[in-house]
Amino acid sequence: MAKSISVLPEQEQQYLTITGKASIALAFFLLAELLSTIISKTDSVIYLLVDLTLFASFIYFLVLGTKSMKFAKHISKLGFWTYKFNDEYVDYVSSLSLRATCHIMVIGGAFLAYSGDSKWFVELIAPFNPTDALQVLLCLAASTHGTLILWQLGKEELYE
Repeated sequence: MAKSISVLPEQEQQYLTITGKASIALAFFLLAELLSTIISKTDSVIYLLVDLTLFASFIYFLVLGTKSMKFAKHISKLGFWTYKFNDEYVDYVSSLSLRATCHIMVIGGAFLAYSGDSKWFVELIAPFNPTDALQVLLCLAASTHGTLILWQLGKEELYE
């Protein structure tokens, strides 16, 4: 017989907050990785700062990912795997961030698929390549996902 867990809205909100922070950390990692390939002067202070950001965001992402996995026992399996939550507002925030992220990925992906190898596009993004454009798209999607979650959940706390 499967045991049923009683999940509090605060637990769902905590889990979604961890997810939002992980998305922001991923966005910083992707952006710092892209910047580190662009910067040609490897002995500059900016290059050192970008590398430190790259390292710190990667470690923070791993820590949050581990924390998220350990949090699985405190929320429902449905909430953990699909971001479908019992609390109405937490579910709304989750759905909003996932919809926005999906739209960015679909529209951006379709644009890259259609024009990614076109001469005008390659010239437009020079000295970058289409892979870098995809990385920017992923960075934008991850940052949008995390920012929407943290902003909406923070907005709710202001009204409480």
